[in-house]
Amino acid sequence: MPELFSWAESVPEWAVDLPGVWKNKRNNGYRVPHNLADMLGWNPNARDGAKILERTLKSPMLQPWVGDFLMEHQKSAVGHALKRPASNVWAPPGSGKTLCGLVWLCAAGVNFKLVVTRAIARGTWKEEIRKYTSLRPQLLMGQAAEPFDPEAGTVYITAWETLIHWGPVLSKMGVDSMVMDEIHCAKNPKRVFAVLGADGQRQWKSRENISANAAELSKNSKRRLGLTATPIPNRPRDLWAQLDLIEPWQWGTFHTFGVRYCGGFEDTYGWKYDGLSNERELNDRLKLVKHKTSQKAMAANLPPKRRQVVHLSHEEQNRPAGGFKRDIQRASKMGNHEGLFEVYLMEAATRKRNYVIERATEAARCGQKVTVFTGRRKDCEFLAEKIEKHFSKEGLPARVWWAHGGLTTEKRDEIRGEYMGHTGAGVLIATGDSMGESINLQKTDLALIVMLPWTPRQIRQWEGRFVRLGGDRPVLVSYVIAEGTVDDDVAEVLLDKLPAVGAVAEDEMITEFEESFSASEGDLLARIVSATNA
Repeated sequence: MPELFSWAESVPEWAVDLPGVWKNKRNNGYRVPHNLADMLGWNPNARDGAKILERTLKSPMLQPWVGDFLMEHQKSAVGHALKRPASNVWAPPGSGKTLCGLVWLCAAGVNFKLVVTRAIARGTWKEEIRKYTSLRPQLLMGQAAEPFDPEAGTVYITAWETLIHWGPVLSKMGVDSMVMDEIHCAKNPKRVFAVLGADGQRQWKSRENISANAAELSKNSKRRLGLTATPIPNRPRDLWAQLDLIEPWQWGTFHTFGVRYCGGFEDTYGWKYDGLSNERELNDRLKLVKHKTSQKAMAANLPPKRRQVVHLSHEEQNRPAGGFKRDIQRASKMGNHEGLFEVYLMEAATRKRNYVIERATEAARCGQKVTVFTGRRKDCEFLAEKIEKHFSKEGLPARVWWAHGGLTTEKRDEIRGEYMGHTGAGVLIATGDSMGESINLQKTDLALIVMLPWTPRQIRQWEGRFVRLGGDRPVLVSYVIAEGTVDDDVAEVLLDKLPAVGAVAEDEMITEFEESFSASEGDLLARIVSATNA
């Protein structure tokens, strides 16, 4: 285990209560996080990332052409990550983060290499390892067995979804180099719970969730690299869990982080951490642990993207599908406002069916490929059936696919492969949850976002499926709003979250999206509650 901290006899007064700083009462010294040490000019354990990258690109573990294939923004990201044992790479979807992770893994020679990613992305990592390296990919799936002897020259791949099973086994073994792909999947700060011991003292026990297992695994890994396009899925408080995975113990507890950087305060109902405070200090510390690739740097190598917002008047909408009344009552009864919000968004999505069918048919006539992100499983199947009938009626030689969470990961990956490999017109209808993250859909001409995203993470991830390296065509991303529905208010919810997210994540796309929508009057939560009580 590398040294995670530096020690100092004293620190500036403003840094005494900084999250991660700990005073040793024995010698009155201070344990100082590396990012603070860098801010103070101590530079502990810093290495020359550019030189390490140059040596790594000559490694027999990488294909000889990778050095010429890497783009400048990728070299910059890997060089930064190689400076220290721990780093976080923030880069837009499709910017080539997987290849960055593979080059970083090869820098440590032949040892125990592990990748943790989304279940749906395991196949992509397997393909990329075979394409870019001489290493062997090995999937760790299902229930974990006993600890095993890692084979030299093998990259082990497991999923966030199965980390509850594999985490304890891998933690006992100790990992040399670990890439945490889509690290925002472990944003949950609740990793332990308190119990009373036999002596009456409070004891802390680990929870059985993804974040808790990831934290334990991280503490037992020598080198850690995080990859994400959405470092702040919802609010700045989401950052703590990811930073604590990259640099264990260096960011203090979630509470101390929340109070200092998220405007934490206590009210009648407990502590709230929904704001942004000490923004400059937070960004100064983040510069030393993360590398941000701008949208502009990546877009220089991509076809253009356009975004449009389409408003459907009440007359242009069809009647909503049935079955929502029961879902609304169930969510209301449970007091689940976020769940109720989702139900209203799904209901609004079904009002757009006729528009989607007409727009997809029009695009197919032009030989285009279309992806539709809609609200629920029934909608995927319904739209696929109706669009197929339209194509058959008009004699259009276009294919139709549908996918949702009810299908296995393997089946969804097969559908994605068929869609990407198809050279003619075609339509893929899917839920955003099933196909909106960690996969490639850049062979798309038109993306219809029918169920609107309501978090910054969904905006970034959904659009990132279509605008990514390897794309060879311009794409139009079209957001469809049903007027008079909850869609009218989604911008208000987003605009409440976007400024703080954009300020810390330095996200140009978030700013663009913010400008695309106009906030409407009224509070969404109040509207939902009043509709429920009516």
